[in-house]
Amino acid sequence: MGKTLNLTKAGEYAIGAMCRLSLERETRRSPVSVAVLAEGQNLPVSFLAKIVAVLARAGLVRARRGPQGGVVLARHPSKITLLEIVEACEGVLARDFCVFYPSRPCDGPACEVFCPLRETEEKVRTHLEHVTLERMAESLRIHPNAARVRFTEDVDASVGRDR
Repeated sequence: MGKTLNLTKAGEYAIGAMCRLSLERETRRSPVSVAVLAEGQNLPVSFLAKIVAVLARAGLVRARRGPQGGVVLARHPSKITLLEIVEACEGVLARDFCVFYPSRPCDGPACEVFCPLRETEEKVRTHLEHVTLERMAESLRIHPNAARVRFTEDVDASVGRDR
């Protein structure tokens, strides 16, 4: 198996949470609590809460506190890209310095020695920019293991219950 785009756990969990919020908006008009999202992904609530705060600062979700609080997508899933989600958690996916001259900033396509590495990075960025949250969420719905995925209707009743 070849190398893949390496994301931190925060980046991976952010994509999962955003996909769940996308699918939930079809059946539920109220915000989804962070506890429900965390339970559905088997994550610590405090860790997911930090990720949600990052996504909110990036303008991808709106979060409200309190008994009627929770998280909702800030825009329609077709208007949110995978690149936005990844860059919210991982930082901008662009080389800062030249591979050949580390003391110089990378000028990308304007550089006289525009390297194949930078060209590949640009292609990855462009691809992620064209993958919408709507498409990612649909992939989750039709995934062969989807039966094992816990959605909020399965989790709502268990959150807050003594274990």
